[in-house]
Amino acid sequence: MLPSQTVLITGCSSGIGYWTSLLLAQNGFLVFATMRNIQKAGSLREAARDLPIEILPLDVDNPASVNKAVSTVLRKAGRIDVLVNNAGWGAFGAFEEFTDKEIRDQYETNVFGMARVTRAVLPAMREQCQGRIVNIGSLAGRMTFAGVGLYCSTKHAVEGFTEVLRTEIRPFGIQTTVVEPGNIRTRFKDNRRKSRLFEEGKSAYQGLLEKVHAFGNKQAALSPGPGQVAQTVLKALRSPLMAVRYPAGLDARLFPALRWCLPDVVYDFLIRQVISRVEL
Repeated sequence: MLPSQTVLITGCSSGIGYWTSLLLAQNGFLVFATMRNIQKAGSLREAARDLPIEILPLDVDNPASVNKAVSTVLRKAGRIDVLVNNAGWGAFGAFEEFTDKEIRDQYETNVFGMARVTRAVLPAMREQCQGRIVNIGSLAGRMTFAGVGLYCSTKHAVEGFTEVLRTEIRPFGIQTTVVEPGNIRTRFKDNRRKSRLFEEGKSAYQGLLEKVHAFGNKQAALSPGPGQVAQTVLKALRSPLMAVRYPAGLDARLFPALRWCLPDVVYDFLIRQVISRVEL
């Protein structure tokens, strides 16, 4: 990878996108950092002084916004060498209790938005016969947890999308991978959109969800920051041949191994034991 390559990153107002933008720019990449609400760019703009970062609006849910941002990058830089699909959010609640609209909204950003930006960028990468696409997945894309089933299902889709895309774009000199963060200390969990019944304390699954919610928040507070994920993205981009996936964090490596190596009865028993010990 040449240090002068152009990178387009989505979801950069905070967290993983924010830190990835800064790290790649510090390592010589020309970064176009995008976000849905450009009014939240103040912190990144301040941190990016003297760095090759340009901030653009891009709402992955809006096709016109996606096309405009991609066209702007191509007009200014002449090419897009790297796409980092980072934009996303998480829903929390029992799957049964989400409405059709809430389910569609979760998929619109996490799956359709990622696909939309990728489709907008691929023609330029094919013409260049070169490019790299990094999808930010999750530990939740390898295994599932109560309360975040809707979010997990979108991240499972990211895994499948990434694997099949590898086989289709390889003849054009384009590579893709998925970076899988475990628990990361960001505002992601604080910003989750909770189901109405859970927030009102009226969910049929209230007790279980409260325990899962408390356990997840406790783990996140003890976890590494988003800089670890940014370092993993940089590691992937420095690899001559990117792997299918890059776990980011000890839990992202350990938990899937336990899940798929243990017999189901043992795994189910361990999960029940962990949840039963959570104090609210």
